[in-house]
Amino acid sequence: MAHKLKWLAAAAGLLILFIALAPWTISGAAMRMQLSEQVTQMTGLTAEPAGRATFALLPRPRIKIEDVTIRDGDERLLIKSAFLRGNLRLLPMLAGRMEVSSIALASTRIELDLDDKPRTNTLARAERDASQRLAAQRLASLSLSDGTLHLRRGSEDIATLTQIEAALEWSGLSSPAGLRARFIHAGEKVDVSAWLGQPNKVIRGEASPISLRIEADALRLNADGIVTGGSAANYDGKLSLSTDSMRRLLERNGLELPLPSDGALTLSADAQATSRALQLSDLQFKLDGSNYEGALILSGHQGRLAVMGTLATRLLDLNALLDDVDFAAEADGRWSAARLPRRNFTRADIDLRISANRVQIGRVKLQDTGLSIQAANGKAEVTIAETRGYGGAMKARLSAARSEAGYDLRASAAFANLDSAAFFNEALRSQRISGTASGDIALAAEGASLAQITRSLRGTAQFQLSNGDVNGLDLEQALRRLEKRPLSIASEVRTGRTSISSARVEFEIVDGLATIRNFAAKAPGIEFDVAGSVSIARRLLDLSIRASQAGRESAEQAPQLSLGLKGNWDDPGLVIDARSLIRRSQAAAPLLRAPAKTGEKISEPPSSAAQ
Repeated sequence: MAHKLKWLAAAAGLLILFIALAPWTISGAAMRMQLSEQVTQMTGLTAEPAGRATFALLPRPRIKIEDVTIRDGDERLLIKSAFLRGNLRLLPMLAGRMEVSSIALASTRIELDLDDKPRTNTLARAERDASQRLAAQRLASLSLSDGTLHLRRGSEDIATLTQIEAALEWSGLSSPAGLRARFIHAGEKVDVSAWLGQPNKVIRGEASPISLRIEADALRLNADGIVTGGSAANYDGKLSLSTDSMRRLLERNGLELPLPSDGALTLSADAQATSRALQLSDLQFKLDGSNYEGALILSGHQGRLAVMGTLATRLLDLNALLDDVDFAAEADGRWSAARLPRRNFTRADIDLRISANRVQIGRVKLQDTGLSIQAANGKAEVTIAETRGYGGAMKARLSAARSEAGYDLRASAAFANLDSAAFFNEALRSQRISGTASGDIALAAEGASLAQITRSLRGTAQFQLSNGDVNGLDLEQALRRLEKRPLSIASEVRTGRTSISSARVEFEIVDGLATIRNFAAKAPGIEFDVAGSVSIARRLLDLSIRASQAGRESAEQAPQLSLGLKGNWDDPGLVIDARSLIRRSQAAAPLLRAPAKTGEKISEPPSSAAQ
């Protein structure tokens, strides 16, 4: 009898060992039901296990269920996992109850809708439960592997995270919760770690300490503060951020903003955040070597980001706005035909006010500048409301909107009491003009390249100059010598300068051609007029100058001189009417009046020109 009991016990032991070591398939109905109840109790979500369920006892009690779906009641969170693994606590099993100590989801696809409608999700459900029951409930750690997360707002896709590996450690509502995750976003690896000190208080709508770290190639973010739960959840604490390129960071997230710079950014601020807005006060950041301070508010509604704030800086470099524009001329001297970069101004609204002690735009340097950058309804606008420079005051506005032609551009500018010598010397490396200048410009154009834009340019411009000089053109001296030595002034007119008491010129611009419509000038000892046009599209000058002596007492006709300024505006040629000089020369005039001999052709006398 004892021998039989011995073999029976051995057989039972082998059977138990086989059952423990070999996972086996069960009907799973009760197991799936208990799993669904536990997920609902822990998270407020609905679990729908639909596939085969297996159970194993060793090395620890565990289950595996295939084809699991988890969702919220609002249908804004959907989790589909190829299979779920759960480790079970042993003591509850002996009492006939399944209790999961850890859950692992694999090959998981998550859909999350971030619309603005009221929610009845996890926190709302947890708040409705009895706090004593929740506090006593032991929670399970959760891990996720090979996951994909699609974020959307209604029908609009926001972002996709792939290759997600994540782990959430949270043993109970009264215990701290920690999250570590790694994923790929926009082709870049991102590491996230978060810690919540008192999750039970957050669930009850109270406050808890929190910290967040995000590490990526394009972004490093740290946040430490207090988070308050409930229907009006908010964060209050410190925020620091750094990135190697602010513009590229935004573009990776689908935002193209007309930012004044594209360099490395480091930022620190006091932050207050809600589900709709982030407010940064006592803001200090460094961008492209310039330090800024001020306040910003970032808010979002139905997929649109809005940025509003005021900033102050000692130096504002606006050249980054033009970094992607090819200003190099083509071989024929015309503007570049390369396509301008395509910017999308429809994803965000911007309203920034910036004050700067100094502003750099190309070679132009300005002081005490008040500037605004705005973007709304697909249109971006940069406005210099007031600025000082070169002894005068200026203001300007440039707006750009996407169009079928490429861009629809509008520009205007006005300046007064400008030291033109200082401006031209610094901005254009030219010393041809001096004096006090004022004027205003209004332009419009369309196109996808600088060549197209300049060919479509239209508008008006008017300039005034007082108490100035035109260097390299001595009209007064040339007219004085015209009577005695007319043929010698071809070289003399290009030396010295012409003084101008006052001058005013008005241009009308059509299809890239600026034509002089009105010209008036006063100069000591001379009267002169300028006519012609400037081809902005082709970068050419075609101007004619007629000058005569002023204030002659004799009845004899005053000497007159005709000149032309023609060619590429970077290096135009000064052309003198040689026939008028020859007519005034007593020695050479007969050459124009002498009759031609039979069979002899008189050629036109050559013009005298100098580049």
